[in-house]
Amino acid sequence: MEALDIGCEGIVVTNHAGRQVDEAVGSLEMLPEIAEAVGDEMTIIFDSGVRTGSDVFKAIALGADAVAVGRLYVWGMANEGEHSCRHVMKSLLADLDITMIVGGYQSIQEDVKGNKDVLRYNPYRSVLGKGKHAKF
Repeated sequence: MEALDIGCEGIVVTNHAGRQVDEAVGSLEMLPEIAEAVGDEMTIIFDSGVRTGSDVFKAIALGADAVAVGRLYVWGMANEGEHSCRHVMKSLLADLDITMIVGGYQSIQEDVKGNKDVLRYNPYRSVLGKGKHAKF
């Protein structure tokens, strides 16, 4: 990666609000490959269509160190200004909390960061073990 070679400390993975050609690979799809290429050498900030807590969860699981949001701020500010903007951002964090709780995860850094396995939904894994909940 050229950014790593020239000494950059971080990289932003984005598709610039979806302005891309047809059939182009999406940012989320490329994130694991980018994370693998840079390892722990660079901070990865993901910024591409993030609207929900589960979007944040997915990006962190696929290797992002942080997630940026832009459109949510704009929606909040356009609605009722600062108060609405705060509400939108608190809602995003609450949605992330719900995603974590439903999945049985306590720490985004320890349980989710770079762990693609968390994207395979199985809320019973800690109680019944892998796949046992589906057997009758």
